[in-house]
Amino acid sequence: MQKYIILLLASIAISFSIKAQENKPSNENIKLIRIVGKLTSDHNKEAIPFANIGVVGSFIGAASNIDGVFELKIPGNLIDKTIQVSAVGFSSFTNKIRDCIQEDTLRITLTAKNYSIAEVEVTAESLVLKKRIRTAIERIPHNYLQTPFNYDVYYRSEKFENSELNRLREAAIRIYDEKGYQRADAYDVFKERGYKFLQVRKNFETSSLADGSTYLDELLEMDIVRGRGNILNKNHLDFYDLKLEQISEYENDSIWVISYKSKRPILSNTGDYYAKEYSGKIYIKIKDFAVIKNETHVVASNYSSQGRSFYVNEERQKWKPIRIEYDFSVTYKEHSGRYYLSYVSYKRHHEIEDKKTQEITNVDINTEMLITKINTTNPEVIAKRAYYENIPYDKKFWESYNIIFDGE
Repeated sequence: MQKYIILLLASIAISFSIKAQENKPSNENIKLIRIVGKLTSDHNKEAIPFANIGVVGSFIGAASNIDGVFELKIPGNLIDKTIQVSAVGFSSFTNKIRDCIQEDTLRITLTAKNYSIAEVEVTAESLVLKKRIRTAIERIPHNYLQTPFNYDVYYRSEKFENSELNRLREAAIRIYDEKGYQRADAYDVFKERGYKFLQVRKNFETSSLADGSTYLDELLEMDIVRGRGNILNKNHLDFYDLKLEQISEYENDSIWVISYKSKRPILSNTGDYYAKEYSGKIYIKIKDFAVIKNETHVVASNYSSQGRSFYVNEERQKWKPIRIEYDFSVTYKEHSGRYYLSYVSYKRHHEIEDKKTQEITNVDINTEMLITKINTTNPEVIAKRAYYENIPYDKKFWESYNIIFDGE
């Protein structure tokens, strides 16, 4: 099922994909070009998952799935443009779109680029890493959008109970951010963002407020560059043990992969009221100190249905938590000298016991948000958040949803 999800994302993926007619096409008779490819490592011939594939100079792109497979769809008038494939730890691949459509399946081998930490002099490692993270924080106004903008997203969430899927929802959503990446505390960031549902499809009927709610607010909270309640806060750095995991490569630039573990997990530096363990890895480019990726793992003692930052009255809770943990991953992409949110993945596991029956249930929630379009020119102002969705299914919308023309 997970492979299906990621493959579907790669297909819709920022609807960054391409359908070509078979023989040598001309710009005039192609409306849509389709490239299907597979990425492997030259080191061990294994597949490379979650790589970024995009058209240089545009927002059009896709992501490879767990098997390294991707599908890219591109407007035909871009046939003379170049595609670029980027993955952390590998050299980038570039080639003309026209050359890439000569094969039914484009097979790309990326060269591994990881460097031994021993080759780099690190004196007083913790201080060096704190300084690098502090510089990344200071560079946020230069690296990320600072003006109001919209981004359209593809949203998907699944809920499993004892390994059986009982809820599946997909949605097209438009988000408005009043301040761009002008950093603020959680409450201010919350007020400065609004969103609305453009379309929804799901495998269940909406019969209550809970049925219509989503995990979108939590996904937005995981955009660590936008808010301050995380590792990217100068006042929080002393709360973490830091370690240089590796020095690698991304888009022909070196990156530092820094692991962190909170010595004192509290709401203000984790965003989770019940966090007991909080650790992860942050990926920082050396050239411009841009944060391009973050991975976080959390173990919590409880969870509120209103969100991970809320308190819950345990006496009124119908179930007792046995184990709660989750992982989230956030990636950012660069376009025209600025970085923007690209993808958020959130996977949560609950092992809970019913207080009346003592029955134990395993609940797994997989939620993803993939940015499909950025609009920085006259963005649509959305003042509120649409917490409840109940939009009729539109078959025509979903049939054409995976075609996105880059601002055209």
